[in-house]
Amino acid sequence: MKTRKRGLSFLSPRVRLVVVFTSGCLYIFINNIPGAILFLLVGIVIYLVGENRNWKLVLAAPITGAMMFFYNVIFSARGHGGWQWLVFTVNQAGFERGLVMGTRIIGAMLISFAWLLSTSLPEMYEGLSWIKPAEPWVLTILRGVQIIKREFVALTQSLIIRGLKWDSPIASIRNLIPLAMAIIPRVIDNTQKGAAASLSHTRTKPEGNGDLILNDVHVRYSPLLPDVLTGINLRVDGGEFIYLAGRSGSGKTTLLRVVGGIISSIMGEFMGSVTASGMNTMNTSLAKLSGSVRYISPDPFASFHGLTVGQEITFLAENEISARRTLEIMGIGDLWEKEITKLSGGQQVRLVLAGILASTAKILLFDSPMQELDPQGRQEFLSALKDFLVQNPCTVIIADPFWSEIKPFVTRVVTLEKGTIAQDVLPGEFFTEEMLSRYSLLREFRPPMSVIPGEIIAKMDNVYVELDGTAILNGISLDLREGELVVVMGPNGSGKTTAMLTLAGAIKPIKGNVKARGGVGYVFQNASLQTISMTVNDELSFSPKIQHWDSGRIEAFVTEGIDWTGLEPLSCPLDLHPSEVEMLAISASTAGIQVLILDEPTIGLDADGIAKVLDLVQALIQKGIAVVIVTHDQQVAKTASRVVIINMGKITYDGPVVNF
Repeated sequence: MKTRKRGLSFLSPRVRLVVVFTSGCLYIFINNIPGAILFLLVGIVIYLVGENRNWKLVLAAPITGAMMFFYNVIFSARGHGGWQWLVFTVNQAGFERGLVMGTRIIGAMLISFAWLLSTSLPEMYEGLSWIKPAEPWVLTILRGVQIIKREFVALTQSLIIRGLKWDSPIASIRNLIPLAMAIIPRVIDNTQKGAAASLSHTRTKPEGNGDLILNDVHVRYSPLLPDVLTGINLRVDGGEFIYLAGRSGSGKTTLLRVVGGIISSIMGEFMGSVTASGMNTMNTSLAKLSGSVRYISPDPFASFHGLTVGQEITFLAENEISARRTLEIMGIGDLWEKEITKLSGGQQVRLVLAGILASTAKILLFDSPMQELDPQGRQEFLSALKDFLVQNPCTVIIADPFWSEIKPFVTRVVTLEKGTIAQDVLPGEFFTEEMLSRYSLLREFRPPMSVIPGEIIAKMDNVYVELDGTAILNGISLDLREGELVVVMGPNGSGKTTAMLTLAGAIKPIKGNVKARGGVGYVFQNASLQTISMTVNDELSFSPKIQHWDSGRIEAFVTEGIDWTGLEPLSCPLDLHPSEVEMLAISASTAGIQVLILDEPTIGLDADGIAKVLDLVQALIQKGIAVVIVTHDQQVAKTASRVVIINMGKITYDGPVVNF
């Protein structure tokens, strides 16, 4: 049943914008007390009848008004009598001026807050898009706001989980310092990603037949950093399906980026020549190249330019019919109007893949497209890809650990070792136990030694959660015991991450109780979103310092983390390989905890990396720490003693893995 809209929500986005613009004009021209009071009353009414009200935010209005009043009073205009001292003057004229200024600014702020709280970013775009010359800029700015909002929410959640308190205005102001230091470099980093997404969403006619030639290619990301790829020579004929293999850090992502034009249009630099579908990537704009070559980043959010699912897919499809059809194929046809930031990680991947299926590119470059998909999502994607290749023959290069599901498509395998091509072979020569083991692709893991679970140390009791008015969790009850390894599974968008963030204290339920004895550590699905500090050393010491450990204990914890991750203490997390960031986040999250939650920890890791994480899990459960792994990887699930299935915000199974 639809709820009746109230306040500004009742109006269309454009009419809401007119209301705000009109209030801005009135703010300028109202210069008497009766008019200011009437304006304030209008602002109060508009704010109070709105659907969404934020009382912490609204406090800024009277505080600002009081400051404006005080300023005008103590700096009254001279020549009207009154009291004077040094630079200060107080008189009746200043009092009246301050009353007008303070009152009208409160009214204007209340109307502005009502607009902000009732208008989503897509609606703001709709309200402003009629200004055609400014439309691209409006979209770029609002997309930037969307990215900053995502970073702000993730970093705030990370700080809460790590133990920073936000229970007073002074604490909140103090916490803004590490938050600002962490978010500024991320904004700069996301500017690059946003530029790539913007250019790649320009529809251009595809050229060539999908052939590819790399001649003596050397790639680096900075003159201060070593080459990531060295002497790459590769020729691919149009229509080939190539599986790209290599251990973590071998250069797979970099090779796909240089072919896709991301290097050097957006980041990094290379020597040599790359010709993709008849175009020299060095001399071809990314906007033009993207019509023929499509690169899919391992971070799906970085691939978006639209604000909503419908807007994103419309940029890439020929028409709305085609757009809606590809969304249906990927199982997200009902999310047309949903904002990008409100999608789960798996839903974001489905949207990116839907965009690929709607394209007419001659070369498709997939960087780990299936790691965040549930088993059904992987089947749907590969089935759709099969049909797509029949109708639109093109070249495919894919790097993904789920090789067994990709194997039937593969016509050729290229492997990388330490930035160079080591093997260029037929599928039959590669898909053997010896070769798969060599490239860390055998995903069979030894279960940790069983530990008899102890007392309950964390509990969710009949928990309900709503986000932006949408019910996400519907009565979740879950117990965790000392030394227990639990795997949480379920379809994309089922509420798994929300449930675990609620258990960790980052999200407050609207109903039910959440209790934990001791700290709860959490590693995000995208670990790069939670790193706070600018060096590995500072990242590892961040939580211990919050918990007021003594210097000796902090030094020992940092040394242990450095040894386990193998990272340089002064390395910047923003410059690390995704697998290294994952390891850093895991190590940093183990400070003073009783529960550790790992959300999709296998993403970006090869089999050796996953085995290393499971060895750490073994050590933790032996210490009596409960570990929860959220995953779609069934091989990882087999290592647990208990599995919990969440679907549509409810637990549908909670029991032994053997029964599951």
